[in-house]
Amino acid sequence: MHAPELLSAALELLREWAPSPRAVILSGSHASGDAVWIEERGRALSLSDLDLYVVLEDEAACRAARARQRAARAGLARRCLAFGLAAPLEAGFHTALGLARLPARPGTIELSRHGRVVQGDPRALDLVPRVAASDVSVEEVLLLLENRGCELLWCRPWLAAPEPLERARGRHAVLKCALDLAGVAALLAGEYPDGARARVEWARRRRGAARGADEADPHERDRLWDSGLAWRAGDVVPRERAEGEEEWAMAARGWTRAYVDASAGLGAASAGRGAARRGLRAGDSPEARVLAVARRARLRRRLRDALVARGNGPGRMARLARAGIGTLQHRVNASAALLLFAAAGGAVAGALPPATAAALARLGVVPERSDWEAARRAVVTAWDRWLLDGQRTAEPA
Repeated sequence: MHAPELLSAALELLREWAPSPRAVILSGSHASGDAVWIEERGRALSLSDLDLYVVLEDEAACRAARARQRAARAGLARRCLAFGLAAPLEAGFHTALGLARLPARPGTIELSRHGRVVQGDPRALDLVPRVAASDVSVEEVLLLLENRGCELLWCRPWLAAPEPLERARGRHAVLKCALDLAGVAALLAGEYPDGARARVEWARRRRGAARGADEADPHERDRLWDSGLAWRAGDVVPRERAEGEEEWAMAARGWTRAYVDASAGLGAASAGRGAARRGLRAGDSPEARVLAVARRARLRRRLRDALVARGNGPGRMARLARAGIGTLQHRVNASAALLLFAAAGGAVAGALPPATAAALARLGVVPERSDWEAARRAVVTAWDRWLLDGQRTAEPA
């Protein structure tokens, strides 16, 4: 099965959640032509997420579609694999007004650049706001980066899987994160060239023009980018365990450097907001930096987040007890960041470094006395179940 057949099967499944959409818009790599495919047992499988924006008549229809989607989570990954999608099917439900009010974020830019209506009213795409890279806030850049950090934790067990397909899925997630590091750098400068190759070229030019650039190993990131671009171009070769884990470690180190840059941008953008700025100083420990970033939201927002407890996350009282530390999303993302900093320092087995364990205890996402692997599982579960409503049904063991 190839792209047209895969899309047709996905739309048929989508009709179970939203029987009469006003329009369905395809976005992401499948819309831009950059989706990655692999041959497995004589058939083609896509390793790239399938991103769909579904436009419905009103909020009641959106709520009903989300409820049906939620009820279908169990077994969804197997159904998708049966029609050629070895990656998440991510469908978002919006009214026309909601689509027009999409915030300025990288996904909105990609939707406006490459989105195409695959079902329904072709004018629906005109509703998508045309935002510039300079409109994307540091908060949105951080959220993109933090989500990629959670994906790095999510995919790590696949790198040791006996099946080539699982190792390929793991490597796809690693290289996706690596390429997005170039996008993060561009967004922080108010730019967002079109396509992964253009963003990597931009980042390389920018680094070459910067005098006194301070990076532990610039060649390491170049190797990752070269591998990621080759992967996108069709050189889809899963690595053996040792090579895959070495590549993962390189991506984790690159991620931590990008996180330091993005959090510095947050401090500069938050002048006058003391709570967001505390701890965001050059030379701070990773733990102090991550805890400061976790509490970047205003206290009023943190309290509102705690009071409006919903989904599968902690209850209202548990959220209120941690409101001083950060919103639930920011605390989960910060927990992932702490584990990646620890991994960048070589701690991916055995007991956590004491400073990491202490910071994790403050965030309240990971059970106390966890080792690195147990903490990884706890963070991935929280990310998937609390924040994504179980979208990542192929959660690693």
